[in-house]
Amino acid sequence: GRRRAPLHMLPLHAWAVGLANGVGLRPPMGYSSWNDCASEVTEARIRRVARALVNTGLAAKGYTHVNVDEGWLKSRGTTTLAMEEDTAKFPSGMRALGEWVHAQEVPGAGRTLRYGLYTSRGTCQCSTKQYQGPGSSGHIERDAAWMVAAGADLVKVDSCCGSQQREAAMGDYAAFRDALNATGRPVFLAVCGWNAWYARRGHTLGHSWRIALDGTNWGALSHCANVNARLSKHASPGGWNDPDLLQGTGKGSNDLPSNPHGCFDPSRIPQSRDWYLSERQVRAQMTLWAVMSAPLIISADPSQVESSVLATWGNEEVISVNQELRDGGPYQGHRLAGLDLHYDAALKAGSGTNVWGKPLPAGALALAFINNGPNATDVVCDRSCYGPLAGGSARAYALRNLWARADLGAFSPPQTLVAKASSRHQQLRGGAFEWRPCREASPTGDWGGQCGSAKAVRGGSGKRRPKLRRNAEGQA
Repeated sequence: GRRRAPLHMLPLHAWAVGLANGVGLRPPMGYSSWNDCASEVTEARIRRVARALVNTGLAAKGYTHVNVDEGWLKSRGTTTLAMEEDTAKFPSGMRALGEWVHAQEVPGAGRTLRYGLYTSRGTCQCSTKQYQGPGSSGHIERDAAWMVAAGADLVKVDSCCGSQQREAAMGDYAAFRDALNATGRPVFLAVCGWNAWYARRGHTLGHSWRIALDGTNWGALSHCANVNARLSKHASPGGWNDPDLLQGTGKGSNDLPSNPHGCFDPSRIPQSRDWYLSERQVRAQMTLWAVMSAPLIISADPSQVESSVLATWGNEEVISVNQELRDGGPYQGHRLAGLDLHYDAALKAGSGTNVWGKPLPAGALALAFINNGPNATDVVCDRSCYGPLAGGSARAYALRNLWARADLGAFSPPQTLVAKASSRHQQLRGGAFEWRPCREASPTGDWGGQCGSAKAVRGGSGKRRPKLRRNAEGQA
């Protein structure tokens, strides 16, 4: 018979104008220390994680960025005003650490690890109750040159303690763009401004841009996905919408009081009180982030996470959905069915179902089915749902469940796809809607000096199992 194009299902059981330097042509993959360690990151932790990326096989699968987030910068030189690392936490210094990261061998790939450093465009770092540091305001050229000289392949620039007015913020990031360009080194610039309005001009500023406040739990990450649903057109090779980091469960991160290999004591970092996910929420996030062509930046120690979490992040078929791009786009997946996902604090339950889809090379398609509600339900994608993604084609598809790694047979329009979502494994977490007040340029020790208001939500996810079933339009 005819050769069928693959249809991948992920159920749940233009180059950058400002920095067209050849990096960021696909969504970046790797590690960031922020939700793993908060401000308590150390040189020992970065070395441990770099080894873990190699030893677990994640680096060979593309997770090559090793990014040191907030906590490494202590002060400025009295006369030079140059950045000075905290030598108690980073005794070798940031340059030597970068050289060590670059020297690590990834089996079958060579020395492919990349090194990232962090700063904030304002007068201070975002800060915690355990850490305060100077920002880059007034020192952008000096700091960009210093981090590049230390070996940075990626620079993340946060927005704390700086003006939150749109044009002023854009101006600061443009200055970082120009300063990095001036070094002559191809550096990935990660814009961390927490607003969707960066997407329209993101390609002129950097290679990725945060589109919402921190996605620290399933409710907040659901909000990030809602925002990203409206921004698909802005993503393309060289520039990506960033809905935030891949979260773990907290194992090996916030368990220092009981785990000698943990990274911090949560009682000393109050802003971490609502961080992390359940194991099933980890899979839900990976599903969505893959089809959204989002950066896949893990914020946990791969050597300590649960085996199911490691398997989720390491599923090569799901990774390929994120990394493979159809010529001419669209490059980011679209929400094909459903409205915004929510978490209701009064009922302590989530609500909303989604179907997302992304076109892949050779006519293949990827579909993701999401149920945020507390009850079992069918998440349906009929011809009106997948039709626009398939371009009206009546061709047959070979259907595959990427999480189960199982072929499910043939599928042809106008058949309907149905994912059965069970509520038996729901793990909804209590929480509340709350509004964060605007705080100007000083660290708060609680919300890290972020300025702006946003609805913070918490929630949960369930396990989804795919089924093709008889329906009025045909049988699968």
